[in-house]
Amino acid sequence: MQMDFLTELAVDKIGFGLACIANLFFFLLTLATRVKNLPKSLLLSWSLLNTIWAGYYIFTAVAPYSSTLSISLELGRNLLLLLFLLSALGNAQQTLWQLLQKGSVQLLIVVMSGWTALCVFQLLSTNLIFTGSLAICILQLSLLEAIYRRAAAERWQYKPLVLGITVCALFDFVLLAESAMFGQVDNQLWSARGFVYAGIIPLLIISVRRVQAWGINVYVSRDIVLQSSLVLAAGCYLCLIAVAGFYIRYIGGNWSNLLQTAFWVLGFAMLAILLLSGAVRRRLKVFIEKHFFANKFDYRQKWLELTRQLKLIDLSKTEQYQTVLYAWLNAIGYQRGCLIQLDEQKNFNQLAIIGRGKLNPDELVLLKHYVQQFEAKHWIVDLSDNKDPFSQQHQLNNIDIQLIVPIYSDTLLWGLCLMNAPDVDRQHLNWELRDYLMLVSEQISSYLLLMQTSEQLSENAQFVAFSRMSAFIVHDLKNVKAQIDLLLTNSIKHRRNPEFIDDSFETLAAMQKRLENMLSQLSNKQIAAANNSVFTAAAVVTEVVTQRCASKSPTPVLNISNDGQLSVDKERFASVLFHLIDNAQHATADTGTIKIDITTDEHNLIVQINDSGCGMSEEFIQQRLFKPFDSTKGNAGMGIGAYDALHFAKQHEGQLMVSSKEGIGTTFTLVLPLH
Repeated sequence: MQMDFLTELAVDKIGFGLACIANLFFFLLTLATRVKNLPKSLLLSWSLLNTIWAGYYIFTAVAPYSSTLSISLELGRNLLLLLFLLSALGNAQQTLWQLLQKGSVQLLIVVMSGWTALCVFQLLSTNLIFTGSLAICILQLSLLEAIYRRAAAERWQYKPLVLGITVCALFDFVLLAESAMFGQVDNQLWSARGFVYAGIIPLLIISVRRVQAWGINVYVSRDIVLQSSLVLAAGCYLCLIAVAGFYIRYIGGNWSNLLQTAFWVLGFAMLAILLLSGAVRRRLKVFIEKHFFANKFDYRQKWLELTRQLKLIDLSKTEQYQTVLYAWLNAIGYQRGCLIQLDEQKNFNQLAIIGRGKLNPDELVLLKHYVQQFEAKHWIVDLSDNKDPFSQQHQLNNIDIQLIVPIYSDTLLWGLCLMNAPDVDRQHLNWELRDYLMLVSEQISSYLLLMQTSEQLSENAQFVAFSRMSAFIVHDLKNVKAQIDLLLTNSIKHRRNPEFIDDSFETLAAMQKRLENMLSQLSNKQIAAANNSVFTAAAVVTEVVTQRCASKSPTPVLNISNDGQLSVDKERFASVLFHLIDNAQHATADTGTIKIDITTDEHNLIVQINDSGCGMSEEFIQQRLFKPFDSTKGNAGMGIGAYDALHFAKQHEGQLMVSSKEGIGTTFTLVLPLH
């Protein structure tokens, strides 16, 4: 027995020796950091006192918590640690005097000082001293949990620190709980204490290297208070179990071990049930919101959640209304709901349903009465309010609705959002909830109307695309008609000429191919893809002038300075030139002139079409010339000639430039890269 005691004693000294060296090293390392604020100063004081505390147990054989110095060191360490944790939760720039002026800190110092006096003067039993120290461990764990949750983006900096101190606090909790039960410190647990405090130093060193600033300024949310309250309540519950277990062992006699074991198992089982119970957590949350917060909701958090959920809406998917309803329910913590839309005949269209079935006949009757009574009043109804006149008018036995929230489009009732929840989660409608729901309703209804408008725009876009494609086809039909007109005009003079007949059949074949292409575009509902080829530009321009534009006056005059080859869609190039020349002919009197010049530079082909027509104002060029479907020819034009030419030039990395003066004339310059 004596050898075992000496062995435990030697292990005890080794552990505290390591703890003394480790804490001294941590103190020096922290002292060398550049961070200068109150949390760092308190952490330095705590590590220095830990060094003295460990050294004391190396050179003394006094039982812990049995002497004045032992009690003073233990409680002094705990007080410094609590002050450090409180300062870490506050402003990094606060001074010690500012910290000490806080009511909670002053209360803590008074309580700790009073407790120390009671322990030092031996006015309390050993069991009560250990039990009181348990409460200090619980408070430490609660503050550590608060620091970890409030750190947010800086959590990675504080994680090693929180983990290390939590390990020490949990170890002390087990040690003190065991000591409170048996009235004395367990030798084996005490021997391990020095090793535990030495082992957590690397975690603290990592945290010192990471932390850039000790202050953590975040909004205190309801969830953080809830989690901290659960930790504190669980710790108090465990303290009660420890005290009750001690008395069971004290009065149990021969049955003490059996009774104590059964009590501990049942106690922990009850704690697990309470912590995992959703109803208990919800009731605690409601209690906290009612008694510790001025507002019913954490508006900052709720609004961020609502915004994130509304961002998830995908207008291309059918479940978009389901996402909207889920965001609406989550805004007040409800689980069941229905989103309905009213048509022109005031019939209900159920867009989304969550957690409930479709509307039953009784609910439909109730909603029709609501629409008749409140259609223009923007009124939210709480059916769970027995004092509400509307609720008193209806039997609510078969009604799975608590809140009816209207949705408006301007001044017209667009639809309704129906919400319900279990009694424990229900929010009673007051002025705050009403204002909050109206605000959420305005936000979500804007999304609903945007979704509806997007659907209409999508349908309109399809019609616009089809109309645009049809306009281009009509535009091409004008080309075919021009070829037919030219063919008929020339047939009067040349119908018996074999060469003319051959050319006519070639022209008809080209027109047939063009018409087939148009029919294909109509069938596929899309504009045909480009069919690029290499050709000589002057030959195509000459063909357009002599075959398509010769039937109108004035006849264009072609001047070819330099020719060049292009690699574009030949038919499209010819069509663009025809429409530019045709526009010039419409704008120029029969006695006027139209000149077409073809030249090249180092990289580009340049086609210049100059007319002496009526010209255009700068405002018309900027605002209307290249606007599709805007024509100055009345019903004779489609308004896409200039737009198509500009699009063609840009598509091939070219340019279409315009210069014009009213009453003098216009010059179009088409620039295309050479092949």
